[in-house]
Amino acid sequence: MKVVARMELTPGMILGEDVVNQGNVLYKADTVLDQAAIDKLHRYSIMCVTVKEGIDLASTHYERVRYNEHFRAFEQKHSANLYRYKQLMNDFLAAEGGFIPDGELLELYNDLRSTYNTGTTLLDFLYNLMPNEDELTFNHCLNAALLAGIFAEWIQMNQEDKETLILSCFYYDIGKLKLPYNVLWKPGKLSAEEFAIVQKHPALGYQILNGTSVNQRIKNVTAMHHERMDGSGYPFHTKGNKIDLFARYVGIIDTYIAMASPRSYRSALTPLQILDNFNETREKYDAELLLPLMKRISDAQLGTSVQLNDDSVWEVFMINPTKYFRPVLKNAESQILNLLDHPELEIIKNV
Repeated sequence: MKVVARMELTPGMILGEDVVNQGNVLYKADTVLDQAAIDKLHRYSIMCVTVKEGIDLASTHYERVRYNEHFRAFEQKHSANLYRYKQLMNDFLAAEGGFIPDGELLELYNDLRSTYNTGTTLLDFLYNLMPNEDELTFNHCLNAALLAGIFAEWIQMNQEDKETLILSCFYYDIGKLKLPYNVLWKPGKLSAEEFAIVQKHPALGYQILNGTSVNQRIKNVTAMHHERMDGSGYPFHTKGNKIDLFARYVGIIDTYIAMASPRSYRSALTPLQILDNFNETREKYDAELLLPLMKRISDAQLGTSVQLNDDSVWEVFMINPTKYFRPVLKNAESQILNLLDHPELEIIKNV
């Protein structure tokens, strides 16, 4: 809410507090002002009143986030740094490895990191950020780099390894820039032939980086980020600990960002839906890396509001220690619902 001088009032504004004159209430809070009401305030020599702002009228978490000044700062810097990131990578490609933008990329990361305090806030901001449909590859990698920084902080990586992990996410999908855009971001399911084209991007990316002075670990991540612990990944079907440690981390980060991003054929998945999907495919990922991250992501959902597939709305009240993605919920009437006891119910979105 904000205090507005009477002379600046316009019809349609909504009072945030009662307007009182000599002990009498002229207008109650939530009154929608029209010109007659504004004229009456003038006659009673009311100098200023409190009116509601957009955030006061927001009915959903998404709307409240959109009005949040910190989110707006993040969104603005995200847009500017996305453009800067694209420029840096195009300059890198044009210079054929003669220009290594590591320092500039880390400056870009730190500029965005200054707009949020915690990993919980970043997850919320990323969930509510509208993607740039024209720059999906760059947008995906930028968001992955942001998430990598938070993951590194959560597991207390040393600074050198943290920076390497962040830089890995800036570089790892560079091979996609050599693929046809209409195949890479096709709405709906890819054909077998189209998927075979997409599967070439790790090798293409490694070819671009090989022979440059980019950190060898980043090259390994670029080549191996789609490999999976059970050998089901690509392009080499590498298994287990033969996959570079950082590639195992980036495989988790890449998958999270892909599921958290809206597509033309589906909405962004909520963090708890993402955890459910990770649980269903957990044999593909390094459990020692995945489980601590799942725990931190689930803890970040405490207090958020979610909608179930029966259209009811609940607050995440407690995380189940055995199944993070099936929390205990509480509604406005303080009723408790344990999703472990209701397999027919599913979280479909945050509200």
